[in-house]
Amino acid sequence: MSHLAAIQESPKAPFVIKEVPTPEPGEDEILIRNELIGLVPVDMKMAKYGIPPIASYPAILGNSFGGIVTAVGSAVTRLEVGDKVAVNRSFGTGNHHGPFQQFALAKARYAAKVSSDADLHGPVGTIGNITTIVAMLSGYMGLQRPDLGKPRPENGQKILVYGGTSSVGFLATQYLVQAGYDVVTTTSPKNRSLVSVLDAIQVVDHTQDSRSVLDALLAHGPYDNVIDAISLPGTTKITAAVLHAQGGGKLYTLLPPMGPEMIPETVERVFQPWATALMEEKDADLGNWAVQVYYQQALERGKLAHLPTIKVPGGLVGLNDACDILERGVSATKVVVDPRE
Repeated sequence: MSHLAAIQESPKAPFVIKEVPTPEPGEDEILIRNELIGLVPVDMKMAKYGIPPIASYPAILGNSFGGIVTAVGSAVTRLEVGDKVAVNRSFGTGNHHGPFQQFALAKARYAAKVSSDADLHGPVGTIGNITTIVAMLSGYMGLQRPDLGKPRPENGQKILVYGGTSSVGFLATQYLVQAGYDVVTTTSPKNRSLVSVLDAIQVVDHTQDSRSVLDALLAHGPYDNVIDAISLPGTTKITAAVLHAQGGGKLYTLLPPMGPEMIPETVERVFQPWATALMEEKDADLGNWAVQVYYQQALERGKLAHLPTIKVPGGLVGLNDACDILERGVSATKVVVDPRE
């Protein structure tokens, strides 16, 4: 059996569509008939800039996707053939696990079951960032986890999430609110209604001049933690200034520095490759909880809002256009592709 895949034959090369063998799952894996691919900025950076670098070529890229389970490994008991799932690719896996194709393998532990009548746009658009936010917020920062089976607690702590309509900021705000934190976030006026579903206690207009944004954020502080979900030089300057004004502290970011930054000595900029942090064996329990407990319950109970999606036409060929769209920049939107169009 074979299927079509979008293959990058060398760094920064456009995708070409080729036929590849369809694999059999290993004992802890499932084979999925891919029905929707979700793209995130790192997909574009890997495709167009080779960042982070890929070990070998030709390569089949991608991070999140969803579809129907067509085969299961001998050790898999939680899922069965016919289940609809959303999946986050596990770190360090080969081309058979790449979402940019019509059939792909996945580690069963990173697959969340989706209702058979559910639209995949929401799950595929969110699962790619679930391990990121859990690794950062609960794994590294030590913040409380939500328990969706209990009433929302109140812990009295306040957190700034700069970038409430970024894909990570949108989910992080919900996760923190569910865990009992008061969250202040930012957005533009055109996206304010979208952010209103997140239950942040304050939403600041980040289209103002930087001084006005800083003043507004300071007026709603002080903050127990500050997270920059955009992490570009202009935003880290503001978020670092917030921390400096209240005595300093750690600024949690999603990107490494892209050059010299004006950050006060009182502020420590913290970055790790959060998306892969929970894929190490020592963090297996938290990784399993993130996907199989928290995310699974959030889907089943409708407790996780998702950003609107843009479906790029053209099937696998459309992945080139999808990366172009991400390179130009999108706001409050997830980009998806149907690999079977």
